[in-house]
Parts: sequence; C-alpha cells; structure tokens
Amino acid sequence: MNIGSVSFRQLRAFVAVADAGSFAMAAQRLHLSPSALSLLIRDLERNMGVRLFDRTTRSTVLSVAGSEFYPLARQVLDDLARALESTQDLEQKKRGTVRVACTPLYAATMLPEMVHRYRRKYPAIAVYVLDSLNQQATARVVSGEADLCIAPQRATPPELVQQSLMRDRIRLVCRADHPLASRARVSWAQALQHPFVSLTADFTHRLQADLFKHSTSLSLQPAHEVSFITTALGMVRSGFGVTAQPSRAMPLLDSFGLVSRRLVSPTVDRLLSLFHPRNRALSPAAESFKDFLFDELAQGGDTL
Repeated sequence: MNIGSVSFRQLRAFVAVADAGSFAMAAQRLHLSPSALSLLIRDLERNMGVRLFDRTTRSTVLSVAGSEFYPLARQVLDDLARALESTQDLEQKKRGTVRVACTPLYAATMLPEMVHRYRRKYPAIAVYVLDSLNQQATARVVSGEADLCIAPQRATPPELVQQSLMRDRIRLVCRADHPLASRARVSWAQALQHPFVSLTADFTHRLQADLFKHSTSLSLQPAHEVSFITTALGMVRSGFGVTAQPSRAMPLLDSFGLVSRRLVSPTVDRLLSLFHPRNRALSPAAESFKDFLFDELAQGGDTL
C-alpha cells in the first residue's frame, strides 16, 4: 500500500462516489468529467492495493474494504475542513474593525485599557469606542452602527442578546472635608441624610430598587440629577452634596479632589453586561474582541 501517494482529491472523489452511489452523479457534483473521476478512483485503489467499489452496469456499491475505509476517509476530510476553517478564522481575526458602544464611565476607565491590550495581540484590527448614554449605546447595536455594547444590565431589546460581564460595587463619593469622609464605611441611611447628586432617572430608579430590597425606609430623593458622571463629580467638588458611583469610577476622583468610602447596609453592586445582535452574526474581529473581553475580566476575577 502506497499511503504517501493518496491525495486529498482522491479521498474527496471516493467519498463523493460512495455518497452518490453513482460515478455519473458524483462527477457532476465535483464538476469533473466521468473519465477524470474514474481515473482518481482507479489511482486510489492502486495505491491502496484494494478494490473500493463493486461496479455493475446498474449500480456502484462499496466493497467490503470500501465500507471499512469510508468512515475513516470521511473523518479525514471533516478534520481537514475544520482545520482550514479554524486557520481562516484566525487569519480573519488578524484584521478588521470592531465598533464598541459604551457608557461614559466604562468608556473612560475600563475600556481603554482593554482596547490597548487587545491591540497588542491584534495590531491590525481597528477598535473604535462609541461613548454613549445608556439607551443610546444599545440602540447603536440595534441599528448596526456598533458591533457590541457595554452598558449596565437592563431589560434586553428583542433584537439583542445580553451577557453578564462583571459586577461593580457602588461606593460613596464626597469631598475630603465632608463629615462622612472621616468614616471608614458609611451606611446608606447616613449617606441619604445629605444632599445627593444622582445620575439619570434610569440610574436613580435602579439604585432605589436595590435600596428598597434592604429597607423601604431608604428613600433616595436626589437634590440633583445629571447625565454624566464627570458632572456629578464636579458638583460634589463644588459642595452640592455627595454621590454614589461604581468602583470603576474611583480612578477619576483624584482629579476632582474627592475621596470614596465603603457603602454598607446594604452593599449594592452595579451589574455590567455585554450586548450583541441576536440575528446578525458578529464579524470574526468583533467575535474575537468579545471573547478577549470575557477572558481578560475572568483572569482579573471581575466576571460574574
């Protein structure tokens, strides 16, 4: 048996004839002439030293040796196809464009570092960050403007799939000379005795729901509601009150001269999600960025 002379074309021809049960039909499927197909099978049989088909004027069926060889040949072809697909997919992931819609806090803190690490691995892929308010961020994925969205967990539009990404603990933020700054940890009951600067109504409602789970006496009535976290921090710096923000915002505090303290009774987490299209396949580049994001957060112990 001359195994080294068995070619991919011969294996493909053998499987095609076995599947079709006819040289004529197999030749048509492979876009070969019947004589060219017959030559491939004859060469394969000669190289293997066995007859693979029993042929009559009316039928073509696998011989005993052919029946034993068929599942092995099919496995070789399937394995080769998967290997080629995997290689092509890896090659496609080396180039392309990824557009990530992200709410302002995470667009300013978590995402830049993630993009930087990703670009070290895939330098030819361009990653664009589309910073957006919560509702706008998910809408950008629905419209096709963005491939992925990073935003706080929410009711999912039917056009999107939501995957839990990470948990972010809510902390008190105040001026260093504020009375609460002298405490290592602050209860929500204590924090809510002071004017509170909150973000949009969506943020406020979610926070209020979390507080009510602990006690219906914890009523959040903001003195001010703003759209952007930097605005909230600026107002706290100017003495308008205190605020509560996810831990990922803590690196921003130094530039505003603010400090943070643990919030307890209850502890509240903001759940962050990744959104992507339900009925629209991600590009290989976007798929690789999604996988990279989950892997990086898992290594850091941040995933849910």
